[in-house]
Amino acid sequence: MTSPPNERNERNGASDGLLFITGTSLEDFKSTKNMTTVRRKAMGSYLKEKKPRGAQKEQQGGLGEDSSGSRSSVGSDQQDITSNSEAIRLMNGDGRTKSSQSTSFPRSPKTRTRKTPESQVSRLPRISMDFVLPSAPIVIPSRTGVRLPYDETCPKPFQSIGKPLDPFRTMPQASHPQVSVEELKFHCSISFGTKAMGMYWIPTLIKSPHAFLSTLCIASAHYDAVNERPSESIQTLALRQEVMHLIGQNMLNPESREDDYNVIALTQLLTSEIIVGDNMPLDFHENGIERMVTQRGGLEQLGVSGRLASTLSWVSLECAILREAKPRSQYIDYAAAASTRSYPNTATIPESPLYCPRSEFETIKRSSRCSPQALDMLKDIRMRMDLFLHETKQSRHNSLSLKNIHKKITTQYPPISQLRKKSVLTANDWRYEAIRITAILTATAIAQRIPLSEALKQVAEAENPDALDTFLSIATTTTLRQDFTAQPTNPFALPTTRLSFPSPQHSNPTTSLLKHLKTALEHSNLSDCWADMAGVLLWVALTAGAASRRNESKVLKKWFRALAVRVSIVLCFEHPEAMHASMLRMGIWWGAWVGKGRRGGRGGRSE
Repeated sequence: MTSPPNERNERNGASDGLLFITGTSLEDFKSTKNMTTVRRKAMGSYLKEKKPRGAQKEQQGGLGEDSSGSRSSVGSDQQDITSNSEAIRLMNGDGRTKSSQSTSFPRSPKTRTRKTPESQVSRLPRISMDFVLPSAPIVIPSRTGVRLPYDETCPKPFQSIGKPLDPFRTMPQASHPQVSVEELKFHCSISFGTKAMGMYWIPTLIKSPHAFLSTLCIASAHYDAVNERPSESIQTLALRQEVMHLIGQNMLNPESREDDYNVIALTQLLTSEIIVGDNMPLDFHENGIERMVTQRGGLEQLGVSGRLASTLSWVSLECAILREAKPRSQYIDYAAAASTRSYPNTATIPESPLYCPRSEFETIKRSSRCSPQALDMLKDIRMRMDLFLHETKQSRHNSLSLKNIHKKITTQYPPISQLRKKSVLTANDWRYEAIRITAILTATAIAQRIPLSEALKQVAEAENPDALDTFLSIATTTTLRQDFTAQPTNPFALPTTRLSFPSPQHSNPTTSLLKHLKTALEHSNLSDCWADMAGVLLWVALTAGAASRRNESKVLKKWFRALAVRVSIVLCFEHPEAMHASMLRMGIWWGAWVGKGRRGGRGGRSE
């Protein structure tokens, strides 16, 4: 028979790490008292052996688990926390000590700071938005991340640094002494260079002298235009004559008459002539290229992995758009077959009223360069163009929607002169103004069923030319002119600072409006072609280039055409489908209904 339970034996056993339970029957081992004793012993052993993190911190600085990392829920109202050492004493039956001797936190607010929900929330892991990736660039520039010597060193005036681009004259040279191949190569690189061009186009150019030099024809014509030269420079004329001479020599050889190099050289020569805008050379070059392509068996037979046919097609379509002429059918057919592509919503593409393959302007909506008003305007003009292009004989007579959109575009979007009264103008404001003028030109041409060059007159009169001249005087005398390319300093040119001086009062209304649009574009930062809004800039440049066709100012006409050519070249190698679709939409738009008597012959010659 067992003896009655002995409290002293239990305590002695506890000090040795063992606990002895005695009873007179099996039911005694299941009694409430014995079960409580067993649980108390087990908890005490756990607290001694495991020694949780809170007990360690309590020994280091007298801080309990609550202050270091409480496991209680956020916002708990628990006021009194029992420390691990006191819990052990309780398990041993010593009872709770007085608050003055206890190692737990005192209740006085002077010595114990109660944790507030805000302080507990601050310990929770914060979610960062860094995981949201920025949009991809619309084009990748050439030589990304590579700093070249001429980018880091700016020569002093009248200081010669030799020929850093080609010290051994390995590039094809022009025979005229005033043609600087190195200078034009530098200008071509910073104005048109992209990674896609270096991958798909340049490797073919460097294999042929006249194909290479024809690239510099574009650079030279562009250089003349951005420097506002009313006539072509000696360098441009001499280089063009040299390229034409080399093409003529190859034409004498049956094996090289219609090869890719000759087609490339003539295509790029045509591109340089687009900037100049002289109809006779344009017709001559277009007819020559058409004969070459026919003898080759069509556009599909051209080389450079289809890039040559693609480039020739958009160049010809752009030539027709800027001349307000009907495009040639073979280029329309090729562009229509090569303009379809599907994109995910995250893709960065050159969207514009001319090109929106998705239901919304997904790229433009994400752009920090587009103000809410500019985005609304782009949506309105896109809707107006869709309604016009898809109208039928029945809907044309019931064109209330077209009239409402036209009224909204021309009246509800304030000009930049009103924005200037409220805040300092930024590049986004100037970008908005360029979009506003272009949208009004487009809407007016659609409403009146007239070419853009005629719509320019009506818009110019409505925009108040005297007010435009006054605003231009203020804007251009207080702001430095931003060039086409805010890029590394040209080592071949002397450093200069140029201002755009105010236009004379009471000038031609159409000239005043074009100058105003040019001012807006110059102040909108054209160094990166508006980046993710490059498609919109292409639409602006094509519209302004076509609208200025009959204007008296050769400088303005060349400037807008040079801008259109530059944006087209920057985009065409990385986004060929977008280029085809944009040119096709605008080319068919004007060519479908502009007065038939204005064009002569099969080549789409303008008046």
